[in-house]
Amino acid sequence: MTTFLIVLPYALALPYVGLMVLVVVGLFRRDPVARTDARPSLSVVIPAHDEEASLPGTLASLSAQRYPGDAEFVIVDDRSRDRTAAIVREAQAHDPRIRLVQVTEPDRRRAPKVNAVAHGIAASSGEIVVTSDADCRYPDGWLEGMVRHFADDVVMVVGYVETTRAHRVGSFLERFETIDWSSLMTVSRSLTRFGWKFASSANNQAYRRSAFEAAGGFGAIGRAPSGDEDLLTQRLGRLPGSRIVFAATPETRVLTHPIRSWGALFRQRRRWVSRYHHPMHYHPGFLASIGLLGFQSIALAGAVLATPFAPSVAPWTLGLWGAEIALMTVGVGLGAAQVGRRDLIGPGLVAWAALHPFFIAAIVIASLAKSGEWRAGADPYRRRWLQRRLRAWRRRLRLPAAPLRDERR
Repeated sequence: MTTFLIVLPYALALPYVGLMVLVVVGLFRRDPVARTDARPSLSVVIPAHDEEASLPGTLASLSAQRYPGDAEFVIVDDRSRDRTAAIVREAQAHDPRIRLVQVTEPDRRRAPKVNAVAHGIAASSGEIVVTSDADCRYPDGWLEGMVRHFADDVVMVVGYVETTRAHRVGSFLERFETIDWSSLMTVSRSLTRFGWKFASSANNQAYRRSAFEAAGGFGAIGRAPSGDEDLLTQRLGRLPGSRIVFAATPETRVLTHPIRSWGALFRQRRRWVSRYHHPMHYHPGFLASIGLLGFQSIALAGAVLATPFAPSVAPWTLGLWGAEIALMTVGVGLGAAQVGRRDLIGPGLVAWAALHPFFIAAIVIASLAKSGEWRAGADPYRRRWLQRRLRAWRRRLRLPAAPLRDERR
């Protein structure tokens, strides 16, 4: 048992530390973004479900945008039971760029949020589609800053997301969440500089409509109960000659509401992890790195918690834990400094790095014990994927296809 507590965390730590070193190296790579002065038409698509509390501030922030080209703000009311639609109509009276699209029925082929975004895209006309959420705020020049990154070969711009502005972090919960978001953005920005098109955030992404159509829209990934933003990034990244870039300049950073409790943060992250229970469309390298993070965190957290009962492993375990804390502190601190968030560097960052493996381990285990995914679309997604695999297998063997049940009933 003692040998196991040493060997397993170290065996998983070697590739994990290698990934972290790669992230740090990526931060020193030159950003390959070529700027453009073109001002194509824009369609900002925002899905909203029961968002009457957050939507007024989001609409006010959108209305403050002064984009020199044509722009429309398409708010998709997805079967809300509150005043979401009424709030959008009231905002239309003050800003004609705001449009309301309503979804009245669920779709059997797409998860609810993807279905709402798809309705918004279909009802809009901009050359560039920009997506965000109904609880976000946007800095002056956001749209122009995002568009400036669309060089001729760029099909998608992944934007930076943060939960608090510099020097406005309050409680330890806010600092923990802000640093956690910063770590996600640091990894995404670094890997994008290597040309690896893996991940983005639904709060802040933009892509060419022509590329979206060339990729077949959301396609089968539309059935996924969550994670559609990452899957779309990987889908667009497979287009021949495509390039995806990361936007982290101050005017392109979207602000999302911070979580109000540790329980809410835990449930949100559990939902995020639950998306990987549906691995069929993810890039294998991306999925392998996510799995490595989860299992390595479980192994390290378990070994640390076991040290009181196995004192002989303490030097090995605590040494590995300390090395990871140092490397994560340096990597995330460097990423934060590069985007002007030096206020995140300090004891709070060290505390986040120390708690990170326990936080990830708890989320992964909880997601396996009880999935935190959005219920709608999850089971049909897995079932339909298996049906497609069975049909392909029968075709190869030239077996007669079994009759399919009519799912429209």
